[in-house]
Amino acid sequence: MRNKKILALLVLVVCIVYANSLSSGFVWDDKPLIVQKQLLFSHPSNAARILILSDAPLELKTPYYRPLNTLTYMLDHYLWGLHPFWYHLENVLLHVLVVIVFYLLLMEVFGDGKLAFIAAALFAVYPVNAEAVDFISARNTLLCALFSMASFLFLAKGKKVLPLLAYFLALLSEEPAVVLPFFLLSMELTGGLSSGGNGPKIKKSVLAVFFGVTAVYFIIRYLVFGTFIARHGIMFSQRRLKLITAVYFEHFRLMLYPFILNADYTMKQISFSYFKSIAAACGVFLLLYLSLRKKTPAPVRAGAQWIFWGLLPVSNIVKIPSAPVAERFQYMIVFGFVLIAGHFLSGLQKRKALAGYAVFFVLVLALGFRTFERNFIWKDDVSLYSSMIKSDPENSMAHYDLGNVYERHAELENAVLEFRTALAIDPYNVNSLVDIGVAFAEEGRLDDAIGEFKTALDLDPKNIMAMSDIGMAYEKEGLFKEAAAEFQNVLRLAPGDTASIGCLDKIKKRTGKQ
Repeated sequence: MRNKKILALLVLVVCIVYANSLSSGFVWDDKPLIVQKQLLFSHPSNAARILILSDAPLELKTPYYRPLNTLTYMLDHYLWGLHPFWYHLENVLLHVLVVIVFYLLLMEVFGDGKLAFIAAALFAVYPVNAEAVDFISARNTLLCALFSMASFLFLAKGKKVLPLLAYFLALLSEEPAVVLPFFLLSMELTGGLSSGGNGPKIKKSVLAVFFGVTAVYFIIRYLVFGTFIARHGIMFSQRRLKLITAVYFEHFRLMLYPFILNADYTMKQISFSYFKSIAAACGVFLLLYLSLRKKTPAPVRAGAQWIFWGLLPVSNIVKIPSAPVAERFQYMIVFGFVLIAGHFLSGLQKRKALAGYAVFFVLVLALGFRTFERNFIWKDDVSLYSSMIKSDPENSMAHYDLGNVYERHAELENAVLEFRTALAIDPYNVNSLVDIGVAFAEEGRLDDAIGEFKTALDLDPKNIMAMSDIGMAYEKEGLFKEAAAEFQNVLRLAPGDTASIGCLDKIKKRTGKQ
């Protein structure tokens, strides 16, 4: 009965903190990953095709193999169409399930109700988790965490098949799940799972099967992509090592102080410094020390080892195509941090009850409020890109993306202003020049538009978008010969471009009549 009340309280906390996320729409990568895949999702027969596709926009190929995540979007499309409320509700419910499974896992392994509740409550409201919950396209992270924790829970309960099945589903959700067998192995080697808790000893044969499932997963990846990991593989150049130390520092910062947040961390924000490299090295050393020290309490050892292994997939040892650092990458790692925090807070409560409860209450209130506040930036594209610019005014791509949003909303003056700002920050942002031209063309300022397109082509002579747009501008001005030349240039670079073929046919008909 007590467990049921605690679980109900945890569910209530999540619902309160994330209630304002349900009114958000599709933002950022939700458009290419969900909205623009309507045709794919509309036919159930395409479910088999999804098993051999990367989790990316249809026109791109990435090393992301997350078919289970994409299948959930197909199911959502079948049930709800493109109503974002239900997609967001599903993300919140998945977060609820993760919190519940995490609590049950800690109860099963350590048998300490206070520790389990404190850690689960902190995880429920931790601000860096907001991105994984609010951003529909980050659902892969929620699924990965859910099945990873479920696999561990089934294993702790002595189940045989369910841990392996849950682990395989975690792998089909997101790549960081591969750390689970390594974590289990390291915990067994250091006696961490059973020492001081109720966790069972894991047989070597069971661990071998976990690694076997991992091998099967990588074979499937190879059959789908022709490579086991990313195209560039593991690299240790001086430049990459500097990036890795900066990334480690940023992850430690986000873990320890999750209040200064940004949805898009630019290279300027995560640039290398000797201070960052020293701090990152100290953080890694501390994790190893806590993991290997014999007197380390079991929850602290487990938390330190989970953080250590969890950081490896997001360290950029293997380059991450989407972004070097993102808050959603923290979701899996935070399990370890809140477990360590839960251990010390539960100890404080046992020694000094009033002080312990006060610290816990203030933490949950402060973290929960920051998360609630953070949810608002995911409401729509304007609020999202504006938040990126507020966090980093020199973010050229955020200005460019915000300009595109204004252009779609026919707020052309605001759009041009954002494109000009993007260009001032990055003079080689050719797409900004092209889109300024498009905005001028929509206002009927064709000569100004052509001028922008020509400047873009001076910077990038093979920019198909600029060629196509200048061709359409020439056509509107009645300069059919110049227009035809631009469309022919497009077809030389992209022979199958149907839009250019259609424009050429139209020009031929018009000039033929003349």
